[in-house]
This record gives sequence, C-alpha cells and structure tokens, in this order.
Amino acid sequence: MRFSEIKRLMALRCCEEELYSMGYDNIAGVDEVGRGSLAGPMIAAAVILDRDNIMIEGIDDSKRLAPHSRERLFRKIVSCCKCWSIAMTSPAEIDENNISELNIKIFDLAIARLKVRPDIAISDFINIDSRRLSSLSRTGFIPLTGGDSCSISIAAASILAKVTRDRLMKRFSCTYPGYGFESNMGYGTKKHLVSLKKYGPTIIHRTSFKGVVR
Repeated sequence: MRFSEIKRLMALRCCEEELYSMGYDNIAGVDEVGRGSLAGPMIAAAVILDRDNIMIEGIDDSKRLAPHSRERLFRKIVSCCKCWSIAMTSPAEIDENNISELNIKIFDLAIARLKVRPDIAISDFINIDSRRLSSLSRTGFIPLTGGDSCSISIAAASILAKVTRDRLMKRFSCTYPGYGFESNMGYGTKKHLVSLKKYGPTIIHRTSFKGVVR
C-alpha cells in the first residue's frame, strides 16, 4: 500500500481511533442511500469493521467511487468486517409516511440486525435523537456532519448501501424497461422525467414526489 494511501486511511479512521481510545470496541457505521430518488426503496446499511483489519485500501465515501470500485470494495468489506446488515423501506411506505421518520426506522432496523451488538453507532444523519433508536437503548449514537468523509465505518456502510441498491435498481430495469433505472438508479434525470411523462409511474415510483406523474 502506498504511503499516501496509508496517510489518507489514517485520517479517515480518526473518528474510530478516538472512540477506541474511549473504550468502545464494536463501532457500527450506518448510512442510507436513495432518500431523494423518484423510484425504488431507501436502503440503510450498518457495519462493524474489525479493529485489526480496518485499513481497507481504496475505501471512501461511495459518492467518490466509480461503480467498479464500489463493487470491489463491497466484496472486501463483507469478507473482512465483523458483521454487516441491510434494511430498506418501500416506495409505498415512503409515500405514506414522513421520509425522515422512515430514515430513523431503517437505521434502527439495520443496527438491530447486526449479529454483533454495537457499543456505539455513528452516522452522518444528524437530525436524529438516539433515544428513538430502540436497538441502541443500552448504548449510544453519535451523528457526525459529513460522517461518510471522516469515518471509515460510515464510508464502508455507504458502499454497502449503495451497491445493494444499485444492484436492485438494475434488476428493476429489466422488469420496467424504458426508465433507465440501470443508469439513473431511480433519480430524476432528464431521461427519467421524459419517460415518466410518456409512460406514467410504475409500482416502484414514489407518487408523492415532485416530478412523478400520476
């Protein structure tokens, strides 16, 4: 591993190192993807990285990575972490409920599904009160501004969530051709909006969102 990459990873894990020094061992990074999409689910991932195997080369916020890099890192993360989990909420649930409330719900579910109970969870979703996370009733939660850029655990969770959702949206593109789900992943690109006007929404569209023609 290049020295420059080692320095970058050391900076990315500074949040974890501070928590390790405070006695926390099992740190769960949590992140979500798909919040602003016009179609498909919102997905959250939770992951507890192995303290002795945390320097994963190339890991970064998923938004900064090319698709092939995310896929490679997904495989690496799941093979060397202590545990990981996925939770999601459907487009219908999003239409019927407050999306911020659902964000909290799937964070809670993803954390609860971890095979190892975390000592603490961290995320870049700041509008959340840890008392509302029943899965952390005996531990704690720390919201970090820009967390997926300053925590290696949150960055790992962002990759797991993004790859999981992208794979799902590519499968949906076979069921619902013409909307470009394989490339836009359900977000409101120009082509997607044109297709919505032409064909109307599918069952996986969020009809409560602006731009989705009923």
